[in-house]
Amino acid sequence: MHSVFVRGAAMAALAVGLLMPVSALAATTSDPGTGTLVGAVTCGPDEDAPAPSIVVTADGTHLQTLTDSAGRFTLVGVPAGESFRIEAIADPQGSVTSSRFNVNVQPGETLDIGSMDLAICGQPTQPAPTLDDQPADFSQN
Repeated sequence: MHSVFVRGAAMAALAVGLLMPVSALAATTSDPGTGTLVGAVTCGPDEDAPAPSIVVTADGTHLQTLTDSAGRFTLVGVPAGESFRIEAIADPQGSVTSSRFNVNVQPGETLDIGSMDLAICGQPTQPAPTLDDQPADFSQN
């Protein structure tokens, strides 16, 4: 009778383990020396419009991400225990930015740094037209 109970408990534990979401397993196997930053980028005069497709970086690292359509971002793999400047960059020239200074994440932590506000909304850049982009003109003058 006792072995039937132990065997049933073992089977239940196995079933729970197999049904556990992969994300829960990933959280326990991630790099213990890093953390994750989350937040949002807004723009405009009232700083309430979501800012999609804005580059967010951890200064001094190779880490960067883009905001989603709601202006939210997730920056994974930020070295823990170090202070960083986090920047939201609205344009390729880097002329419109918003920064958070001395951001420090702990190992395994997901830290919400809140909203970073840009004075103006970033605009997608259009490449300059080339001669190949112009229609051919075969008319005689």
